[in-house]
Amino acid sequence: MFIGYLPYGAEDTFSEKLRMAGCHQIIRETEAGNRSGLSELINGLNEGDVLILCHSSHAGTETDFLRVLVQVGSKCAHFVSIDEDFDTLRDTTLHYAEASH
Repeated sequence: MFIGYLPYGAEDTFSEKLRMAGCHQIIRETEAGNRSGLSELINGLNEGDVLILCHSSHAGTETDFLRVLVQVGSKCAHFVSIDEDFDTLRDTTLHYAEASH
């Protein structure tokens, strides 16, 4: 399942980007500075799910972003950042394909 996440106050253009990326569900924070929706989303991920953010900064600080990557990976799920063209499934697959040559 493709699941999008929006921090509190994110512009509607971000919501549209998530819909265009094929998100089946979009979680939007309802309070400023709160990331409980993101935590719940990550806790509920299943193997093969894809968490999609428009920008890595939507996860919080750089440390928060790295923590999200580790948590998503530990669930055998995948992470995509649309604006940065970052996709853990695609990038990992490319890395293994290049390493095998």
